[in-house]
Amino acid sequence: MIRANNLTITYAKPLFQELSFTLGNKEKVGLVGLNGSGKTTLLKIMMGIEVPDQGKFEIQNEKLSYLPQEYTFPKEMMVGEFLEDLVDDHINEMYKVNRILAKLKFEPDIYQEIQTLSEGQKMKLYLTKLLMEEPTILLLDEPTNHLDITGINWLEEFVKSFEGICIMISHDREFLNTTVDTIFEIDECKLYSYKGNYDDFLVQKAEDLEKRRDMLVLQEKKRKQLEILLENVSKIGDGKKRGRAMSAARHRMDREVNQNEISAYEEQRIRDLKLKGFVHNNKFVLKIRDLNFSYGEKEIFKNANFDMFGKERVWFYGANGIGKTTFVKLILGLLKAESGELRIGNGLKYTYFSQDQSHLDMEDTVENYFITNTGVSFDSSFALLEKFLFSKDIRKTKIGKLSPGQRARLSFAVFSMKEYDFMILDEPTNHLDIRSKEVIENALRDFQGAILLISHDRYFVNSVGYSKRITIKDKQLI
Repeated sequence: MIRANNLTITYAKPLFQELSFTLGNKEKVGLVGLNGSGKTTLLKIMMGIEVPDQGKFEIQNEKLSYLPQEYTFPKEMMVGEFLEDLVDDHINEMYKVNRILAKLKFEPDIYQEIQTLSEGQKMKLYLTKLLMEEPTILLLDEPTNHLDITGINWLEEFVKSFEGICIMISHDREFLNTTVDTIFEIDECKLYSYKGNYDDFLVQKAEDLEKRRDMLVLQEKKRKQLEILLENVSKIGDGKKRGRAMSAARHRMDREVNQNEISAYEEQRIRDLKLKGFVHNNKFVLKIRDLNFSYGEKEIFKNANFDMFGKERVWFYGANGIGKTTFVKLILGLLKAESGELRIGNGLKYTYFSQDQSHLDMEDTVENYFITNTGVSFDSSFALLEKFLFSKDIRKTKIGKLSPGQRARLSFAVFSMKEYDFMILDEPTNHLDIRSKEVIENALRDFQGAILLISHDRYFVNSVGYSKRITIKDKQLI
């Protein structure tokens, strides 16, 4: 059993206050909330990495293992070296590792350098390490971020079959619908618990907010009545009677209104996001002819061809490691093709969102990066950044210190200030909270330019819509 008791933690501002919960029956919990609401911090408190300002976290006869959102491996280490380091006796105990690899449906090349694995393969490798710890509780921070659709389907089955408690931070709505029986939401610095999957949570949350609005109306009606009462008793001529009546009326105001005052719910989400741009339907956007490219001995493209015109929305899907990001880097000139023609339409204004967020300068501050890349004035930047949930106290923060989701929001803040004919988006929503995803879905649906989208978020892709799907098969763009 695990129990959180009145956990409170504050950085520049309170993340959460008096947060409590108890789990003990193999629950599968989805932890949701805005980027920066404290979800990762909560998992780190559970692991003893962070210490709360007050309250405590208790475990009884449990073993916790933690998959962080961002993790690294030793440079130039081979897969086989990493796996052998998981046991004391690699001659007699490797069967334990192999048993877990089979469970994960992972057959790695032990002579391959870890840094050359796909992100999904790296996650399975890290999970192998965690499962060797024989945990009874798994804490997973955005586990689907770097998985392809096949990998996500695998993870869904793995979570459902895990014989213990699993708490997962995830913004993948289909994944949450498939795997969890409880939703924890951190909102307004508090933890709210809902039974069921993500769709069930949405229904219950809407009902709770409706009740809150009704109670707020009744509260304000009562406040108005008591304010009128206070005004009337203040006119009593007899001083003693007036004093007693005023005291009684004030006590009623405290007891019936102030002590349990209900505030209006203010939903925190990106405001007024519009992605400006336009391209004519017949405009040539992208042309690829007889493209050839290899990584060493590994041939990725052989005489590949592809055309893109006008407002086409192209969804580029496929397994991790097949070459999707490589294709984008070839388009942008970050990699050089061995032969063939690869050309973006003349005069097209385009932008790029990188999966690893390398398009951002991690040493720059939020304020300076936004102003430099948009040309807006210092004074105007305050209101514009606040629309993307960047308050005054975070403006001077270095981008590298932001959460990955906050970095993604900053990218779209910059995009919103410009006009593009063509947007190339490589996993743009990997780290975004669900409310931000919904706003970006709407903005991309309304965008009047061309889109090349790489994404494994099925819900997001279907919401944005696409006119064409492509993948890589037999070294061709199909």
